[in-house]
Amino acid sequence: MTLIRITIFLLSLGYTNAIQANDYYQFKVYLDDNEIGYHNFTISEEGNHVSIDAAFRVKFLFFTAYDYRHLNKEEWQAGCIKQIQSETSVNGRSYSVIGELSDDGLKVSRFKDSDSQNAVLPECAMTFAYWDPRLLDQSRLLNSQTGEYTPIEIIDESRDTINVRGVDRETNRYRLKAGKLEIDLWYTTDHEWVGLMSNINGRRLRYELI
Repeated sequence: MTLIRITIFLLSLGYTNAIQANDYYQFKVYLDDNEIGYHNFTISEEGNHVSIDAAFRVKFLFFTAYDYRHLNKEEWQAGCIKQIQSETSVNGRSYSVIGELSDDGLKVSRFKDSDSQNAVLPECAMTFAYWDPRLLDQSRLLNSQTGEYTPIEIIDESRDTINVRGVDRETNRYRLKAGKLEIDLWYTTDHEWVGLMSNINGRRLRYELI
């Protein structure tokens, strides 16, 4: 599994209290023990507006082996995507996604370099919005980088105690599977997202909340 595939894939009932106005998630991102960048999420107006900013850079000796930049703005309505606009660069290759809710469903246009495709998704679609635990009830998610509507499986794994901002927290761990990709997600008992980890060819990609 390549780092590119991991970042490409790098949200019902009972969880409405998990999202508050003006939430901000700021993560340091590590590959094994090396810090490679950040992934930040700003959620405002009771979860209806979301801004996402991510940048990863992996260096090998004096060369940049991997360079990733992602900017994304989303508007939500009743737990469903209403509008989305994202721009992504992966080692100089460009991706963009534009989507808007219509009477027919969520109309999505996706662009990869000079190629483009259009699709109409169901009226209520979600992205890989890890901050919203309603994600755990989904069977498909919209990839905000590629515009693909991806089948997923969620497995309830275990109960863990992890350190979050210097404090031990009781959490529930879930595994999100999308094809060969597997991502572990941690949520506190009051449904706050506090951790992410995935394995890449024997190396560990890890998010640390700060």
